[in-house]
Amino acid sequence: MPQNITVFYPNMIKLFKECPFRFHYKYDEQIPAPLLDKGFITGKNIHSLALYYLKGENTTKFEKGLSLKEKELWKTLKENPYFKYEIVGTEKNILSKAGNYWLGGRIDALVKNENDYYILDYKTGGVNNDMTFDEQTMVYLILCDNFIKEYNSLSFVYLDLKNKKEVKIEFSPKLKEKYLEELKSALDEINSFNPDKQEKKENCKCEYEKLCKFN
Repeated sequence: MPQNITVFYPNMIKLFKECPFRFHYKYDEQIPAPLLDKGFITGKNIHSLALYYLKGENTTKFEKGLSLKEKELWKTLKENPYFKYEIVGTEKNILSKAGNYWLGGRIDALVKNENDYYILDYKTGGVNNDMTFDEQTMVYLILCDNFIKEYNSLSFVYLDLKNKKEVKIEFSPKLKEKYLEELKSALDEINSFNPDKQEKKENCKCEYEKLCKFN
């Protein structure tokens, strides 16, 4: 097990798949490399508004401070039909064990309509049409399956605010089996990773390129 890591989150698994050396510097060496951009700030503003709104707070004064782009994104999100369902939790932290590993996630919103549950994730920068095996999809559905236990249906819904569309993945026993297999394989690989025994990468550029000894 990599040092300092007890719980694995979707972004960690995704980063390792993209570049295990970036994962090594960020999580094993714990070297910060913040990449703050306008897209990040916009997403944070929309998520904060949604949190207040779903808790029944008056968001009018916050809406006045949004940019024109943010107002359009917020209007799209606020008018989506899922916000009319019963709220189970917002910005909810969930932990659950999958095999020998602990998985974690922070869910934008979990709502239900009778006994049909929906994990909502707001995307301000767009989303691919097929997110079935995205790390976030897999981890969050496994987490909520363990958390809810009994339900009629469970779905992950990406709300693509930029393109005004949704991408929905409905959970099933077959998907659960595939997800657990995929996650176990990825986490076993992370667990056995030794950067000193890996081949160096050529022309690799990222936030750690100036200190990376592997390229």
